[in-house]
Amino acid sequence: MKKLLFLMILLAGSTVYASTNLNFFQARIHNINRQHLIALTQNGITIDNVRDNEAIIYLRSDQLSVLENMGISYDIRPPVRNANGYHSIESLADHLQSVETNHPDICKLYSIGKSYEGRDLWFMKISDNVLDEEDEPEVKYISSMHGDEPVGMELCLHLIDYLSDNYNVLSNTTDLINNLEIWIMPLMNPDGYVHQQRYNMQGIDLNRDFPDRVSSNHNTTEGRAVETAHVMNWAFAHSSVLSANFHTGALLVNYPYDSDYSPSKKYSATPDDELFQKLSLSYSSLNPPMYNSPYFDRGITNGVQWYYAYGGMQDWNYIWLGCNEVTIELSDDKWPPFSTINSFWDDNQDAMLNYISWALRGIRGVITDSETNMPIDAVIRIIGIDHDIYTDPDVGDYHRILLPGIYDIEFSAEGYLTKRKTNIVVTDGNAARLDIRLTHQSCLNTIESAIIILKAMSGVAVDDNLLRFDINDDGTVGLMEAIYAMRLSANSISQ
Repeated sequence: MKKLLFLMILLAGSTVYASTNLNFFQARIHNINRQHLIALTQNGITIDNVRDNEAIIYLRSDQLSVLENMGISYDIRPPVRNANGYHSIESLADHLQSVETNHPDICKLYSIGKSYEGRDLWFMKISDNVLDEEDEPEVKYISSMHGDEPVGMELCLHLIDYLSDNYNVLSNTTDLINNLEIWIMPLMNPDGYVHQQRYNMQGIDLNRDFPDRVSSNHNTTEGRAVETAHVMNWAFAHSSVLSANFHTGALLVNYPYDSDYSPSKKYSATPDDELFQKLSLSYSSLNPPMYNSPYFDRGITNGVQWYYAYGGMQDWNYIWLGCNEVTIELSDDKWPPFSTINSFWDDNQDAMLNYISWALRGIRGVITDSETNMPIDAVIRIIGIDHDIYTDPDVGDYHRILLPGIYDIEFSAEGYLTKRKTNIVVTDGNAARLDIRLTHQSCLNTIESAIIILKAMSGVAVDDNLLRFDINDDGTVGLMEAIYAMRLSANSISQ
């Protein structure tokens, strides 16, 4: 009888995937420690939340033996979901299309592809010249990668409405739209949302499906969920500077890294750890329930400090795309009553706006070819911070978020001479402007060749020192450099 009762509870709290023929369900586990959590993650069980010595996990029916073999006690948690009031898939699309129709000057709606079951993945772009690619930082919000976490979807719709309705009405909102490209995806997992479940309809957890430096160190879409692949391909074609993804099940901001090469690590810091803490606090400090969390200091945590997760979107964005991303948990309840959404909007409105404004800080500029003035696909490196960012090749613009300080910066591109700028001052205001013109290697080769010919005519071997002089930003050799080269040549010839 006890076994029958357990099976009834299990089936009530599970979802059957036709493509995998397995049951997925949620459970609360008790009396666990960090070693337990690491072992569960390594066995493919998804950790969703950790508090003290308890955790919420998602697992398949065939993984129960893992818990039993580890001696971990657990309770099956039947889902509590009420979709009344929340947007349907159809009303979501209608809402987004209506915003685009009413604000065509600043809003453009894109479907970046179809889900596994054929539903659109909608991305709304909001910017002053919405059809143009400009010298502006791109920011993005993506919500509801897990289909049973719809609060972020509704808040993203609120944000879209707020931005579009207040353009040329509120100065702060107008400034954001005039100076940023804002991309908002309210629902990344439409199939999961329709079926009221965490996973997509391939049985894949989308926030464990991205390339991971530890578990899946290849930056391709091969073998990944349909929805993951669409988001990755979109990101490859864009150059986001700052982003966040929204969830429920906890209340905090979680920043990279989520995984580490060493399972014994209790904190895994990026080269931009201090910046990530400031970014996270810029959100949590404007959300009183989050900031005053009894579980997380000031409402923020490092990913590994909380629990290990492999294949998360935030680590992928930072490592492979040079984009700073955090994970924002909006509610302890996975699927709270729709009547609470306005309260959640009140708690998050200022935080959502303030967070994306950080994309306007640090340094920025355009990198071009010194001869053609065409944009260059270049790399920007801050000396002392081992994390590269990249230009947007369409315009050649770059945007590097930095904390106030004085920095040395290196600019490089394949086939071009590397350039370094020193003592660049960054404040806590708008980004410092630093446009760069890189000289193609062929320009230097031409000058080198002239010196080599000069030397050859004199019968003197070429000294490498002859080739060590500066080239101007426009690719020419200035008078002083030319005199220097001639003197070197003359000295070598006289010897």
